[in-house]
Amino acid sequence: MVLTSVPLTPRVRWWTKLARFPRRIWPISQESTGILTDHFHRQPSKRKVALIRIGTVIMLVLLSPVALLLRSRIRGAKAFTALDARVREIWPTSAIEAVAVLRATFEELIARGAFVKVKRIEIAPFGKFESWDIFAVQRFLYECEVTLGHLDEALAVAAALPGRTAVGILQQVDCLVALGRRADAIALLERSLDIDGWRGPLRRRLTELGGSHLRALN
Repeated sequence: MVLTSVPLTPRVRWWTKLARFPRRIWPISQESTGILTDHFHRQPSKRKVALIRIGTVIMLVLLSPVALLLRSRIRGAKAFTALDARVREIWPTSAIEAVAVLRATFEELIARGAFVKVKRIEIAPFGKFESWDIFAVQRFLYECEVTLGHLDEALAVAAALPGRTAVGILQQVDCLVALGRRADAIALLERSLDIDGWRGPLRRRLTELGGSHLRALN
């Protein structure tokens, strides 16, 4: 006999997820606290870490209903999924054409203010992109350019991220190293240490490359 489960109604499904969420709060709080304190300029005391974790738990409990609703909305976004499928469909026959489709979408998202406007942006034939989809598109394009060996193009994509983020800087560093510009990569990391912490990713990457994390910053 083949058994089929009866689909839960949206109301039951929402409360079922909410009931399971508390079991995940403690490990999530530990990970979140680690990420946060790694970016402190100085190593925090054990007491401070404990207080931060308690605060994180309280915040997660208070925001859990909002997080579940937001998660449902993110899962409902189809535009990036459609773009991803189209790029992977074209890639076996023409990787250049596939990247061109991806690059055109990325450039249009930038031109229409995806980095600064909290609203959906519709791009045919994929549909409506959420504002945060720009980061997924950027990462996908960056990875495709690197795969094809287009390091200068990948470097430009990495630099297209607004502001100074660890993700964008590390992408640029990887490209510079691959291009044989190790000194430029080290210089970029040293200039960016003010946004990093005592155990942050930029400091770790700089150590790997043999740079000095003690250099004074202007």
